[in-house]
Amino acid sequence: MLAERMLATNPKLIDAAVELHQLGALPANSFLFDLDVVAENARMQATEAQRLGLTTYLMTKQIARNPMVTRTALANGIDKTVAVDVQCARMLTRYGIPIGHIGQINQIPKHQIDWAVAQHPDVITVYSRQAAEWVSAAAAKIGRLQHVLVRVWDEGDIFFDGQEGGFRAEEFVDAVRAIDALPNLVVVGATSFPSMEYSFDAARFPVQPLPNFATVRTALERARAELGLELPELNAPGNTSVATMQTMKDAGATQVEPGHGLCGTTIPQMMFGSAHERPAYIYVSEISHHFRDYAYAFGGGIWALLGPLFKTWEWTAFVGTTPEAARNNPVAYAHIDQVMDYVLPLKPADRCQIGDTVAFPVYAQAQMSRAYTVAVSGVQSGQPMIEGIFDHAATMLDEHLVPLPVEVARDRCMQCAAGSTRG
Repeated sequence: MLAERMLATNPKLIDAAVELHQLGALPANSFLFDLDVVAENARMQATEAQRLGLTTYLMTKQIARNPMVTRTALANGIDKTVAVDVQCARMLTRYGIPIGHIGQINQIPKHQIDWAVAQHPDVITVYSRQAAEWVSAAAAKIGRLQHVLVRVWDEGDIFFDGQEGGFRAEEFVDAVRAIDALPNLVVVGATSFPSMEYSFDAARFPVQPLPNFATVRTALERARAELGLELPELNAPGNTSVATMQTMKDAGATQVEPGHGLCGTTIPQMMFGSAHERPAYIYVSEISHHFRDYAYAFGGGIWALLGPLFKTWEWTAFVGTTPEAARNNPVAYAHIDQVMDYVLPLKPADRCQIGDTVAFPVYAQAQMSRAYTVAVSGVQSGQPMIEGIFDHAATMLDEHLVPLPVEVARDRCMQCAAGSTRG
């Protein structure tokens, strides 16, 4: 389904992937990001968010915290970033990228809270009184007034396993009262995750708020009434795109966090299409060898397909040595159970020759991969040029895949992002 969307809305990215790989400029096992489309999508999201009065924090884990892609999104209107964990924050700040939110899905380890507060995030989410006390102490050390969000949950809320946490709804008012009284802290709102459903039903697209959304909204209303606090922020991450922002605003959101939506690859966008964002990346590999009736391409970037959800979907790669040949040679992903995604298995094998490019529109969780992330400009004008190659830890590399000094990398990211605003 994503392959069909790519062919219909961004076929030039398939062409660029094949051309650059066959030239030797693009290494196998890379996510290739179309900066033209990233900028286009960011402008659409920023325009809609500004119309609705929503703050946008970009979730960068899906793109392996690639600073060039991130800088391009921010240059085209996205406000700041959200760090899924402290490692994410460190990768982003290495390039001078501002952190808007940290602590939502992963709390901050106690000995790294001083560093996190010193990055001046707009908000830090806390799950406990202890975490709030540590944030308070860190803020006091540098004379900072730190805004915090309090995470809240109730029975009937829906979570991904392992991503639960926060205060029960009946404890929320007392928690806010205690945390807001701590030195150098101000409670400005609340959050949960996810806030929007991950629906596989076309009749429910655009997707609707989960019970979590009402839990947060009701908790804030009670705290405002009982404590007399302003509590202006309702942070609502999950499934954010142009199509969902109005629904999120109507449900009370003030802060939203586009992630896959920036790249046109939320689950609803992949399944049902989008009238707005286009697919902005493609996974690129190379046929390594054959085994029985499989063609094996180099793996490293298809971690998401090993899990129970996506391994049952139908995925299609485009295989060949020229753009035309690849577009006319769709080959099916053939799932095999692997402990690690060492290979990308395809069938039928006889349509894949060793050395062929594999251009694979696929759902990315690039932070879980060992793939390169590569930013390319000029795709939409038919003149693709690689702007930056990064390893899985967001370290910029030269054309020989040797790390560049961070100062050089930072400057190149900023220059590239500045150029993207001309589109």
